[in-house]
Amino acid sequence: MSQEKKSKMSDAERTELMKKMDEDLEEHFRKLEEKAKEREGKRMEGGWTEENWEEEMQNHPFFNQGWKEGKELPPMMKGLQDLKYSPDENSPEELAANYKEDGNFNFKCKKYRFAIASYTEGLKAKGSDVLVNTQLLTNRAAAQYHIGNYRSSLNDCEAAVSHTPDHMKAILRGAQCAFALKNYAHCQTWCDRGLKFDPKHAELLKLRGDAVRISKQTERDERKRAMLEKKKKEAESKVLDLMKARGINVERKKGGDLCMEDLEPCHPAALHKPVHFDAQSGGLVFPVLFLYPEFGETDFIEEWREHESLQDHVQVMFGEGVERPPWDMNKRYMPENIVAYLESQDEKLIHIPLQFTLVQAITQKGFLLKAGTPNFILFVKDSKTHKNFLEKHNA
Repeated sequence: MSQEKKSKMSDAERTELMKKMDEDLEEHFRKLEEKAKEREGKRMEGGWTEENWEEEMQNHPFFNQGWKEGKELPPMMKGLQDLKYSPDENSPEELAANYKEDGNFNFKCKKYRFAIASYTEGLKAKGSDVLVNTQLLTNRAAAQYHIGNYRSSLNDCEAAVSHTPDHMKAILRGAQCAFALKNYAHCQTWCDRGLKFDPKHAELLKLRGDAVRISKQTERDERKRAMLEKKKKEAESKVLDLMKARGINVERKKGGDLCMEDLEPCHPAALHKPVHFDAQSGGLVFPVLFLYPEFGETDFIEEWREHESLQDHVQVMFGEGVERPPWDMNKRYMPENIVAYLESQDEKLIHIPLQFTLVQAITQKGFLLKAGTPNFILFVKDSKTHKNFLEKHNA
């Protein structure tokens, strides 16, 4: 059988009830005092001792923590809770105020998520007090802001000013949220909204100034980035056009038209020095590797312009007066003794005369440029390693 709904108490009935509770409490304390006098010098039967006081305290309605584990509230606590939160005992306006009070307490304790829950319950009460509803929204926005939920906080600020357009706390918080979201134009709009009501508001003036300054800096940085990106694309386009114009055969990673990805170096030293356009010479610049199979050594040349010859770089590496590498202290690798090769697509050796320029070398028939980095193989002419390599690759 369904229980009949309890009728709401009137203010007079509530006052009378509170008066009776006070009288009962006074009577209770009076009787306790009388009993205390009667048992002077005696221990109260069933009273708390040093051994059981913690357990007794835990079972007391005001200190029992069992509700945290889902246990039923003691009757006294449930009654007190009903007095504050029951819709039967409180009007929507009273409920909204009670939840706001709870939210403010949690906020002061920095329990922002609990505060948000309390403010939300206050809004669910749907009270008719516009100011309280505005405060609930503004306070919830503050709690959301403190845990980094800037978008939710901003939404609450919008709702708050829809109730009370001149509510400065909501306006300031809205400006702060927009700033945190890096929406500087929106931040300025919020600041302007507040400055209409208070033209000398220090925080809004500073926030607006910061938003204007950062917005201008962001615009300048974006223009600079766009300009650099445009120049980069123009330079890359020139590289691809010149590669095609020179007739350089390039290995494609994905097939289709030649792109900059096909020219990305694999060698760690060349990663930041890919093929690029040299505006001064109007030609291409390549990263290049010298390989010395006899010793398992390599040399990396960061920038080799297409019109420079092998002879130019061999002289720099092994010419008269140049410090010798530790693996060639006998000075066997001299410019007049060195021969150079490139490897063809079918792993044959292509002889490259030292007087050839780089572009002449890499446009030889059968050569395929891989990862935008030519690899020249150098030997001492007619050495044992040279002969063995020729026999192995050109057999």
